[in-house]
Amino acid sequence: MEIGLEPKDAVDWSYRGEGAVNLVLAYTGSSPSFLGKMMRIQKMPNDGKEDNGNTSGNGLTSHEKVIWGECKELVSCQNKEIVEFLFVKHVMRPLLGHKHVNPGMRLLVAKEFLESVENIVTSQRPSWRADAASVDTNRNSVLLMDDLTLFAHGRVEDKPCLSVEIKPKCGFLPSSSFIAEENVIKKSITRFEMHQVLKLHDNEISEISEYDPLDLFSGSKDRIHKAIRALYATPQNNFRVFLNGSLVFGGLGGGTCKTTSKVEQDFEHLLKDIIKTKDGSRANHFIELVAETVYTSGVLDHLLDVQKLDKYNIEGAVHVYYDLINQPCRVCKELEKSKTSSTSQFSFMHSIPMAEKVNVLKEFLISATAKDCSVMISFRSTDAVISRSSSHSNLHLESAKQEFDYKVHFIDLDMRPLKKMEVYYELDKKIMNTYLEMVKKKEARGERRAQRQ
Repeated sequence: MEIGLEPKDAVDWSYRGEGAVNLVLAYTGSSPSFLGKMMRIQKMPNDGKEDNGNTSGNGLTSHEKVIWGECKELVSCQNKEIVEFLFVKHVMRPLLGHKHVNPGMRLLVAKEFLESVENIVTSQRPSWRADAASVDTNRNSVLLMDDLTLFAHGRVEDKPCLSVEIKPKCGFLPSSSFIAEENVIKKSITRFEMHQVLKLHDNEISEISEYDPLDLFSGSKDRIHKAIRALYATPQNNFRVFLNGSLVFGGLGGGTCKTTSKVEQDFEHLLKDIIKTKDGSRANHFIELVAETVYTSGVLDHLLDVQKLDKYNIEGAVHVYYDLINQPCRVCKELEKSKTSSTSQFSFMHSIPMAEKVNVLKEFLISATAKDCSVMISFRSTDAVISRSSSHSNLHLESAKQEFDYKVHFIDLDMRPLKKMEVYYELDKKIMNTYLEMVKKKEARGERRAQRQ
């Protein structure tokens, strides 16, 4: 049954965070219907530029209806607000596992409720996020979901719950034959590492992270531990920790660049009710707990399989995009003008049957969702007897001599709009150009040093 929310209810929801498309609020009131819940509210760009092209009432373009045509419920749905829910339920959940994906439920809300939320949370949001977009008050529903930063949903927690949110990013190196010769470095350097250079160049970060997604996805306990330690050292927007639903480590919105000794000290103190070891060692045990759970659960294997649906890389997939939307291929035109690459190799992409082109784009967009989603791991300490009888997964952390129940879920599984293919291509070019420029400068400095010696 759908429960409506009125303006007076807005005070019971507090700002938790946000991404490019949605605002996330957590319930802080006392209604049994909403205990242990959070909601996602769609945003509207402040510049008003939400151009969806040739869309129908559900927000899907005619070309997107072709791509997702196999999912009849999704393309026939006449409500834009339900499309995202159906995408998670029918596309992402079967791929990532029902146990690890909770699509949530639609909740009707009054326009005045959304207006009240906007007034309350604006001051709590990062200024750059608030400047870019506001709550879309023209919606008539939101997505209600379990608050995965809590362990026991719908009732008061009997023990503290520690939750870790990790944004793993792309866990493999592409091998597509459509990658241009001048971009062959893509096959040996991760997208994350190259994107860090662009972010540093654009002053989005103050230093480059040592995190390597290949370590996290490696299946090796030591390399996973190394990855978690690197994320802990430089969280940026890839690593956050919640204690009983409150953010205690990492940043909202833009994230935090470096973990200082003061931050670590405060975090050590906050862990005292979860990890029962002496001061100074809790953060290390925490890192080990997260790494062991990632390793034991094996959930990243599923995620990696879904990411690898991108078989052609954006350099190949963008060509079939232009064919589907029935426009001359801008990328081929660009390559012809630059004369840096031959367009003959792309004639294959342009000549494959339309059904195959649709599948290439569908798999690329699903992969794009998987490359940018987050993993939420929730922990609750328990004793050995309870742990063995628990319905939850459990783990024994030998170094701390403690038992923990844990749950793992994937979140932020939004559908990627087809029109983003051009954005992905342009961003890819920008990342490559900035990284290759940095490599050239390094080589030039190395040559000058060699000459002086």
